[in-house]
Formats: sequence, C-alpha cells, structure tokens
Amino acid sequence: MSDLRSIGTKFGLPCKPSDKNNEFIALDKVSFSVNEGEVLGIIGANGAGKSTLLKILSRITEPTSGKAVLRGRVASLLEVGTGFHSEMTGRENIYLNGAIYGLTRKEIKKQLDSIIDFSEVEEFIDTPVKRYSSGMYVRLAFAVAAHLQPEILIVDEVLAVGDIDFQKRCVNKMKAISRSGRTILFVSHNLQTVRSTCSNCMVLKNGKISFRGPTHQAINHYVESHTSVNELSGVVKLDKHTQRYGTGEILIEEIRIYNSEGKITGKLCYREAFSIELRCRVIEPVSQLTMFLSLCDEEDVPHGLSYSCDQFSDPCPDTGFITFRISPETTLLPGRHYILPCLSNLNRAIDQVQRALSFQVLHNTNDKSPSFPISETRGSYLISGKWKIK
Repeated sequence: MSDLRSIGTKFGLPCKPSDKNNEFIALDKVSFSVNEGEVLGIIGANGAGKSTLLKILSRITEPTSGKAVLRGRVASLLEVGTGFHSEMTGRENIYLNGAIYGLTRKEIKKQLDSIIDFSEVEEFIDTPVKRYSSGMYVRLAFAVAAHLQPEILIVDEVLAVGDIDFQKRCVNKMKAISRSGRTILFVSHNLQTVRSTCSNCMVLKNGKISFRGPTHQAINHYVESHTSVNELSGVVKLDKHTQRYGTGEILIEEIRIYNSEGKITGKLCYREAFSIELRCRVIEPVSQLTMFLSLCDEEDVPHGLSYSCDQFSDPCPDTGFITFRISPETTLLPGRHYILPCLSNLNRAIDQVQRALSFQVLHNTNDKSPSFPISETRGSYLISGKWKIK
C-alpha cells in the first residue's frame, strides 16, 4: 500500500491513509411498519438511504444494528442486472427465480405464458439474457417478480429504464397486486407515478425519516424541503441539483424564463406570453434526442407538455452546448407553477430534473385578484415549441 501511495504522490494525487473510524451512516434509527395490502412510496434525494433500505429489506445487505421483520414471500426488483444469471436464457431464469421464491416447477409453468406475454420478449425468451437490452431485461425481471405471487413486492427506480407504455403497464400491475391484498414498497423519483400508485408515502432525508403520511402531503413536504431560495428569480443553475436521474450523456445546466418583453423573471401576468430556455451540456453525443418539458402546479398535477420526437433525428453535437428555446402557446392560471424538463432518446431518460424551477403567474401587474373566466380550469395543454440550437 505504501508503494501505491508513493506512486500516487509522484503524480500529484492526494493519497491519504484510510481512516477506519470515518464511518458513513446510510440509515439512522429508521423504524416503520407497513400493513398488508398497502402500497408505500419511498422518496428522497440521491444518497438519502432509499436503496440501502430496500437492500436490507431484500436480505441483500445486513444492518449493522436493528432488524427487519418481513412476513411472507418477498420479490425484489432493484438494479438492472440483479437476480438473473447472464449465461442462462430468459426461460431458464424464470424457472430459477421461481425456485428461489419457493415455487414448484408446476406453479412456475402455470405463470410462464403470462410472464412472457407481459415482458414482450417472446422472440428472445430462449436467448441468454446477457444479450438483452436494458429495457428487455427490466421488462422480464418485473414480469417475473410481479407474476410469481409474492406477498411483498419491492421495486426500486429500475422502471425508468423502460418505455412509457411499459411503465404504465407496470403501474397498473402494481395496483392490481395491491388490490389482491399484497404489499408493495415503491421507490421512484417520478413524483407523479408515486402520487398515482401509492396510498401512503415516506420521505427519507440524510438517512432518517423526515415525514410519513398521505402521499400528497409527503410530496409537498419533500418538495418544500428542496425549494431553492432563488426560485422566483427566473433563472436556475442545475449543476448541483440532486433531484434528477438519467444516464447522463447530456446534462441540463441552466433554465431561464423570459416574459413578453424578453426579460428574465420569475413572475408573469395572467395571459402574458413567455418563453423557457434550457442550456444543456453535451458530454457524449446521443441519437434521436428528444426534449420533454412538463409543467405542473403545486399539487404536482401536470397541466402542460411540450415534446418533439423528430427535431433531433440526427446525432447531436459531439461536444459543447445545446440551447432549447420553447415558447408555450397556452394560458396558465394564476398561482405557482413548476418546470420539469427531461432529455430522452425515446428509450431511456438521459437527464430528468424534478421541479427544476418555479415561477408565479399573477392576476395582473398589480398582483390584485380580479375575476377571470371560470371556464378556464386546470387541465392538460399541448404546448407547441420552437427549437433553437447553438
């Protein structure tokens, strides 16, 4: 070890002896119970302890103190690549996982067709899974976990790898599992999915439970605890934003809001035209790049979506920056609104940021409260956008 340190020092690398007393506590006095048939959402920033908690509950990691008591058969879907033998075919892995769950060959065979149909990998079911794409792998893994009738289903953020249609089917399947009286623990950064799926929710922060209660209250607590002090400045830099996920080939670095006069602001008037500009840094080129831009209200209910699947059919620049300028053609009601940008290549999320920036829509320039048409209620609007590439 001393030789390695001397080599590192020679090249100017800081090589300090390891401090055995420097411990990191991933979870600290976390205690909770989940009732039979309950769908519990678990949310929190990256590093809050969510994945560690699920690994303990799945018997992958042993806690240094305390214990986890689970009554019933547990099926876990944590990371892509966990639970399958890469050299075995999809069919063989189905039987292998069924045996691990304690099912007989007859019981597994009874569910085999349903698993293959749900996963949509029938053409490759007798191919070794090491040749599967990440999306195929997750589809089969979820189908196995959901159809082998576990009393407790544990699902981490892996559903983000699948396409939108598959995510919807997974959500519907989890709801059906819950209705049958089985328990689900669901971790996700997608707050809308958590809201539509989970009856209750738990917020983890720095390894501790900061809130436990109804899902809408938990989401509000989570969002408020991560609200930026400059949220109404009209501009935000996302270099240190932790509420994001994706593969990371391209990163959204800055978002700006411009009013009808072309000035950066976080306050707009009712019916005022505005535009949203996103500056993205290209780390690796991505083909078929798509920008999704969602708007939501304070209850995390989406009411605007701008997308284009054909603007970036060619690979984006190898390096440098891309600037997207979108001018929404919609009317937002007075109140607080949030921007949720997402870069995708149609198959996976490259960079998705939760509530990246908020802005206020006022009743008028004096911030008074005149009446506005009652027919204009909250809903979903298609926002047409113009793209500007630099």
